[in-house]
Amino acid sequence: MDATFFTEVDDFSLNNFDEIPEGSILGGGRFTKDNISELLGCFKSGSTTQTDNLWLLSTNFSETLSTIDDESLKDIAVHWSDEGSWDKTDVNAMDLAGHLLELKYAYSNSSKRIWVLFE
Repeated sequence: MDATFFTEVDDFSLNNFDEIPEGSILGGGRFTKDNISELLGCFKSGSTTQTDNLWLLSTNFSETLSTIDDESLKDIAVHWSDEGSWDKTDVNAMDLAGHLLELKYAYSNSSKRIWVLFE
């Protein structure tokens, strides 16, 4: 499943990828909903489900992501790679760290919330 991270205001709504505002995409990849749920757990954060395929991530996640140092973020990626949703996959913790670092630097200093669209 494709997961696209993007920024937008709290009360945003959309139905598909083409409706994501230009310039607001932070990154993405092939992640399941379980993968993202476990990532949020690693950050001790949650999300609000707007629709089955559109999640609004907690402000705690956004704030932590924007202030955490790179080494700590890499440690979170290693922990994330050990979570159950990655069983029977050939996940690489450094690849996950790369995704998180990309997300962090794309998000830096944004005043909007982070969303995830699953397609």
